[in-house]
Amino acid sequence: MPDREREATLLALLDGVSAALGAGDDLESAARATLRAIRTATGWTLGHIWVPEGGSGYFVSSGAWTGAVKEFPLLYRATAVTRLAPGTDIVGRAAATGKPVWSRDITRDPSFVRARQGVDAGIRTAFAFPVMTADGVASVWEFFCRQETEPDEILLRVMAGLGHQMGRVIERHRARQEAEAARTRLEQIIETLVEAFVSVDADGRVIGWNAAAERVFGFERGQAIGMVMHETIMPVRYREAYLADRARFLASGRSRLMGQRLELAALRSDGSEFPAEMVFWATRQADVWIFNAFVHDITDRRRAEQALREAYSQQQAVLARLEELDRAKDEFIDSVGHELRTPLAGILGYLEILTIDNDDLPAGRRLQMLGVMTRNALRLQHLVEDLLAVTADGELDITPAPVVVGEVIAEAVQAMSARARSGDHPVRVQLDAELPAVRADRALLVRALGALLSNAAKFSAAGSPITVSASAADAAVSISVRDVGIGIAAEDLPQVFDRFYRTRSSVEAAVQGIGLGLTVVKAVAEAHDGTVTATSTAGEGSTFTLTLPCPQPGSREGPASREGSGHSEKS
Repeated sequence: MPDREREATLLALLDGVSAALGAGDDLESAARATLRAIRTATGWTLGHIWVPEGGSGYFVSSGAWTGAVKEFPLLYRATAVTRLAPGTDIVGRAAATGKPVWSRDITRDPSFVRARQGVDAGIRTAFAFPVMTADGVASVWEFFCRQETEPDEILLRVMAGLGHQMGRVIERHRARQEAEAARTRLEQIIETLVEAFVSVDADGRVIGWNAAAERVFGFERGQAIGMVMHETIMPVRYREAYLADRARFLASGRSRLMGQRLELAALRSDGSEFPAEMVFWATRQADVWIFNAFVHDITDRRRAEQALREAYSQQQAVLARLEELDRAKDEFIDSVGHELRTPLAGILGYLEILTIDNDDLPAGRRLQMLGVMTRNALRLQHLVEDLLAVTADGELDITPAPVVVGEVIAEAVQAMSARARSGDHPVRVQLDAELPAVRADRALLVRALGALLSNAAKFSAAGSPITVSASAADAAVSISVRDVGIGIAAEDLPQVFDRFYRTRSSVEAAVQGIGLGLTVVKAVAEAHDGTVTATSTAGEGSTFTLTLPCPQPGSREGPASREGSGHSEKS
């Protein structure tokens, strides 16, 4: 057969071998099949493959043989135990040069290591060629012949080409393996992510759905695959914009969504919405666009953010309240100091006069001074009692007994008339007929009504009337104190019963007091299971109503159950 025809035959045969090798998924089985095909095509006796030994640089037998290897036991055993360094034996020389190597008679070839170990003389000629990849020599293939044969340049040239073709096949196979391994790793990563992963095709149908997506959306993977994503897990208000953006991307490659981190709402299987953080991106597979998204349920984060905002607002409110209390403390100290110094100054001044000039003073003058001192002392006493009442721990200790409402009102009015400033106001008393008695601590009730009368007098012009009325309804008695004074602004009204609270108008008008009178009234009302309310119109006057329950016949409910040994406040 002419050389060209023989070379073409070998090339055609070996091209087929290369194609078969490249089509196989099992590279080892394909290599063994290729080894047999080459031996058959060349007519040589034996074929064998050497492979690198790890990273040592040596080559060792792969165990892959073709031909009647059992007829050459010495060669087989020597090959199995030999480690060949680059440059040693025909195998090492082929690996070192990257080219095929021919040995016409291995028994006389000093570089053939295995011949020195007593290889059976039944083998004469051998050749080897390397399989080359970009990373180096992947393997070395050797073939043996019984007869001594002159070097065959055509065969060596074809084998050299085959070695490079096989190297490229191995590279492609490794690349496929690496890609498959990478794909498997990516699938494992996606499957174990805490974020939901959703992948859809160009028509919007789901083709990827991980375990987190099952938990987040409530659809099992089998349910989700094939469903139209935007019709299932996307709220209606987003769908038109999403479809328009997808169409724009498919037409021009431009998108407002791809690559962006967005916070949007998503739908669960039960139709409920939840806030989610999403990232969209697109990949191309076999000329087909795939759209992917990571979806993270941020419900807990939103709740935490809301809780943080609420905590911050509460903190700001607490700070504002502390600042307000700090200002109130300063105002309280100033007010209490003034309220204490004023009567004390009067008492001390008259005491000094009485001490030095008592013998020269007319009796009437001395009595007048003693009256002023008495009123100032009572003023101090009331101030101290009010302070003790609102600063004591616990409720007021009361001694309840049947009390006639009209008598209590009369006593409170008389006490008010004894005070210089309060006595300037005519007091009108209006009582319903047959008012029932209430069960109350008489002294505390007089004190509460006195505080309401005093408050009305302070905020009314001299000579203006104060009206006290009492009525019964729904097993309760209500006592109202009404004035026609300056009234209370709407923004101040909810706080008038707070401790030390003084309205803006009282501060501007320099009205005496430290903001405790109405607080005491509230404490007395609550001690009797009653209430106190206030209504007012700025510039027209105010009405305060104290309501106490009436005991039912035979009942021991209400304040009677808290009887004590006296009416002093607990400390």
